[in-house]
Amino acid sequence: GSRAQRKQRQAEESLRPYIGRVEPEKLCELLKCHSPVGSWCQVVRENGVLIPKCVCPQSCPRQRAPVCSVLGRTYGNECLLHKEACRKRRRTGLAHTGPCLVPKAKCTEEELSQFPYRLLDWFLLLSRMGESYAPAAPPQNCLSHAQRTQLAQQRFTILDKNKDGKLSRRDLRKLRYKRMPLEHCATPFFQSCDRNRNRKVTLQEWTTCLVDRSEAWFYHFMSVRMGSRKLCPTIKENVL
Repeated sequence: GSRAQRKQRQAEESLRPYIGRVEPEKLCELLKCHSPVGSWCQVVRENGVLIPKCVCPQSCPRQRAPVCSVLGRTYGNECLLHKEACRKRRRTGLAHTGPCLVPKAKCTEEELSQFPYRLLDWFLLLSRMGESYAPAAPPQNCLSHAQRTQLAQQRFTILDKNKDGKLSRRDLRKLRYKRMPLEHCATPFFQSCDRNRNRKVTLQEWTTCLVDRSEAWFYHFMSVRMGSRKLCPTIKENVL
């Protein structure tokens, strides 16, 4: 629509002063695509100058570089993901490089510890597919505790359809967590969040499960093993 086209023009205009001074591939990393729907940034030549531009792929290379979408589907490469997204006129974000993980029958203790971090990472991707996206936004490991809490609270508000301050199993079904990696850990994870076993998760239980346990996993399995207890050397409080 015209709104998306207007936002696209604004995004492209913001990068125009840097064309010719910064590598176009780098500018592509900063360009958020709003229009056409499903498009992605590619370097194209216009009037003899290489510029970043949001396009819908007409054809894709045959090279194998599997990626996983936020909807849990594996594509041969990122170009194929955006080609289908454009065809269906649907914004489909990239969850991670590599094929989507195949669900397993049993969730191990280590996978259960990792699940809240992966879930928050997915929430962050979903939030950046909307209007709150900011160029050069940091990855989850660079977010502060307050930013993680804000992210968890925002998703709680979205899922709490009847606004009773609690998430039921019916609310959680709308999460579509079965389409994300480690989905076989989803049920035991949410059961562990329900501390009083009333089959509902309060906002406090939700944030404690997601934020505290996400950071605990990161500190233990990432920062400590790498010899640093910091999540990120620099943290921007105002960017999600």
